[in-house]
Amino acid sequence: MKSQYYIVQVILSACLLLLSFQLHAEQWYHVELIVFEQLDTITDEQWPEMTEFSTSELSADTEISLSQPDTTEPLINSETELLPDMETSLIQPATTDSLNNAALRLSQSSRYQVHYHNAWQQPIMTKHNEKTVIINSDNDLIKGNIRLYKETYLHAALDLWLIQNTEVQINSWSDFSPEGEVVEVPRNPHLEESRRVRTKKLYFFDHPKMGALLQLTPIETPEAVLVDLEQLETYSLPTEAESTVSE
Repeated sequence: MKSQYYIVQVILSACLLLLSFQLHAEQWYHVELIVFEQLDTITDEQWPEMTEFSTSELSADTEISLSQPDTTEPLINSETELLPDMETSLIQPATTDSLNNAALRLSQSSRYQVHYHNAWQQPIMTKHNEKTVIINSDNDLIKGNIRLYKETYLHAALDLWLIQNTEVQINSWSDFSPEGEVVEVPRNPHLEESRRVRTKKLYFFDHPKMGALLQLTPIETPEAVLVDLEQLETYSLPTEAESTVSE
């Protein structure tokens, strides 16, 4: 029995050390994102059907329990999805500083309206291990996500909706969508784009009705994460298993 116990102890310690080494090896980044609406655009583009998001409210300040009861459906998948304000070994909140001037210029223009401006810190992993960061504006007009991952180069994939319609709206001249199908769900502007990115450069993601500015800056691993990793590295099982049945 003791030999089995020590084998389990060695395996568990090795797994914890492997996790610690992996998190140490990943480069962390300060991520800052602005999403805005373009107010003076005129286009005849037809927006896609919005079927991917529910009408339930979800913001960056929502408290997410990592262990939900079986009878409760979690708001996000904690294994693959993150919120900017979470404090975990995979994401840390941050202050907006790199793009404050850009956000101010957009806000002062009559052509644009900023709906979302937030920043956070995260390691960027391979595409196989990537995490989705949920994006939701305080005014509920922007919903979607961003995925950051690395292959040979860094990549950013944005999937954002501008919520202009919450109900089905039929064209006054037709009961059918442009594709000839009955419109049964709301249609909203959808910005979906993936591209290769570099650090310390400002990237503009364009759409006829909206836009996004993104900048990544390499940083040191946050102190809070290092503390958690040190706790993992120093963790050990009790030297002897406690008896559960009195002899």
